[in-house]
Amino acid sequence: MSGADRTIAYQPALDGLRAVAVGLVLVFHGGFAWMSGGYVGVSVFFTLSGYLITSLLLVEHDRTGRIDLGRFYARRMKRLLPASLLCLGAVAVAAAAGAFDEFDGLRRDLLGALFQVANWVKLLDDASYADLTNATLGRVAPLEHYWSLAIEEQFYWVWPLVLLGVFRVASSARSIGRWIVGMTMVGAAAAPLVAITWGPDAAYWATPARIGEILVGAWLASVLHRRGTEVRRPSTARALAALAPAGLVVVLWAALTWPAAEGPAYEGWLPAFALASAAVVLGLQYPSPVRTALSWRPIVWTGTISYGLYLYHWPLFAVLTSDRVGVDGWALFGVRLAVTFAVAALSSALVEQPVRRWNPTWSRPLVAGGVATLALAVVVVVGVRPADTFSADANAGGVATIVPVDGTLPPLEVVDGPTATGATGEADATPSTRPPTDTSTDTTSAPADTGSDDTGSDDTGSDDTGSDGIDETDGGSVVLDPEPVPVPALSRPVRILTIGDSTSEATAVGFASWAIDHPDLAQVTDASVAGCGFVRGGVVPTDGDIDWQGPCDELLDVRLPESVAQLQPDVLVLMVTMRDVEDRIWSDAEGPLDPFDPRFRERLLADYRQLAERLAELDVPRVAWVLAPHPIAAFAGEQRKMLDLDRYRVQFDVIREVAAGDPDRIRVIDLQGWLDSIGRFRDGSLRPDGLHWTPDAARWVVDRYLAGSVVTAAVS
Repeated sequence: MSGADRTIAYQPALDGLRAVAVGLVLVFHGGFAWMSGGYVGVSVFFTLSGYLITSLLLVEHDRTGRIDLGRFYARRMKRLLPASLLCLGAVAVAAAAGAFDEFDGLRRDLLGALFQVANWVKLLDDASYADLTNATLGRVAPLEHYWSLAIEEQFYWVWPLVLLGVFRVASSARSIGRWIVGMTMVGAAAAPLVAITWGPDAAYWATPARIGEILVGAWLASVLHRRGTEVRRPSTARALAALAPAGLVVVLWAALTWPAAEGPAYEGWLPAFALASAAVVLGLQYPSPVRTALSWRPIVWTGTISYGLYLYHWPLFAVLTSDRVGVDGWALFGVRLAVTFAVAALSSALVEQPVRRWNPTWSRPLVAGGVATLALAVVVVVGVRPADTFSADANAGGVATIVPVDGTLPPLEVVDGPTATGATGEADATPSTRPPTDTSTDTTSAPADTGSDDTGSDDTGSDDTGSDGIDETDGGSVVLDPEPVPVPALSRPVRILTIGDSTSEATAVGFASWAIDHPDLAQVTDASVAGCGFVRGGVVPTDGDIDWQGPCDELLDVRLPESVAQLQPDVLVLMVTMRDVEDRIWSDAEGPLDPFDPRFRERLLADYRQLAERLAELDVPRVAWVLAPHPIAAFAGEQRKMLDLDRYRVQFDVIREVAAGDPDRIRVIDLQGWLDSIGRFRDGSLRPDGLHWTPDAARWVVDRYLAGSVVTAAVS
């Protein structure tokens, strides 16, 4: 509810509290690691909404003896629908024009947001690992934030009806308060119960798990409604006023220290945290320096447009990437804030406030809202085109896939002739090979160190790029379009089989597209399974109730040997990113282990060696083991520890150690090092979600580096 609803006394400091809450969320979504718990700003919103809505309903019931449901719902629609529909309509139009093609599931997200069930869409959708990653690890899809609006809107629909029932059975303000206290206790108890029985994602997204935070605000409203805020002693007023700074300290402490993808928020502790938010609200009822500060006009104004700031910031952040804007870090955040504030202010002045001041009979806005909703639904369902997928076979259309043969294949040999990049070595001028970036950006080109090692040039089987696989910087100068690694002419098409997780799937899209354009050079089939690495056994705590181990065991024990037997690949490309370096529990006695624990490394090495031995038994001629680029900041919404560079150093060291044990078969392809050497590692246009290539980016990476490196590995 907005401070503009004047049926209860307006308190500017509460709008100031809104400004603080939305500020925490904006900084958190800005990708700053030090604000790992900034999502608690949403919890502050929940508690404040529960307080204001319940206060409004209690005052109305006292004044009239009833609750005008039609008027209440019309007021809520006039407050929430205009900006929400405007935002959804803008995203739908942009999506229909192709602005968000890299995001799968956008149509589903639009419908979930439209019908106020976005949080349940997240929980109940049987999505791929890529979708799960997007949901839990902060992929910058434009409507990720509507889950919290859905929870509030569900509360708005139900709570007046619940209070009507309470008013029928409760005869006094005290008994009404007892009912609300009881419901608050049930809501608070539901949160940890949901976390235990349904898992951490549900503890964060499910309405029963989050309703307790809203009900804490409702409980405070019932207490203040019955007792008022007047106190007899100044010392009591000072003590109550001190709750505001004390509560703010707790809120800021949680915002700065709580982890993004685990910890209290995912264990059912948010209703307890809501007590800190309630303490701030209670403290702001009394004069204090904090109330004065939060009543400062610029802060109050920010609070009055906080709904628009929250609503518009996420799709704007998705569009205003570092690649498009040309800056990053604080400069990028400043640009995003400026645009978000401008859009929210215009929306408030031109759309939201005029609609809220419009005051015909309540049925007319309901009809208007229904018509607008129906119209937008048609736009969403018909107009939004599906996103590109990670499926290599879907992109290949059967043209690039490996053709099974009977008997023995002729030898794969290098012959004299033109290469895939032309006899002169010049890159193709087709759009598919151009770098997916804004070339108007002012950058300095420099020759690229492609790391095109001869792949088997030393006794370890590793490359000789000189890179340790990871550099925290972007290397030196940015090379927008580096020279491609040469692809030798071959006696027959090389047969490439890719296997790994969703990042391998995304890369296979590029291989398939490249093979379609060069059928004389390659045939490609992808056998990857999203969410599957090469580590066996154990449980990844962040998986919740999802069982990945069964499909992953089937991949390595059934799908891999069958694919090798049927397709007879010349080279098998292995690629896994974060899956094999996530914390894992192999036994209750040990508890969760991370890659820095020697016991974790021992198991990682044992499983990788077992895979290498299995490939030798299957007589795979060559293995190209890719050092995959680790996630970047765009991926940091929820699980920031997976950005720790040292996790991937452990994995890369193990891969090199395994390669050293079979130097005639295994080649190490340092994709991470190559991206870093050309300054494109942190390029958001290549991996908008911070982890997976777009189809165009996958093709570009294959054209420029992987095709030449993998084919060279196959014939070396």
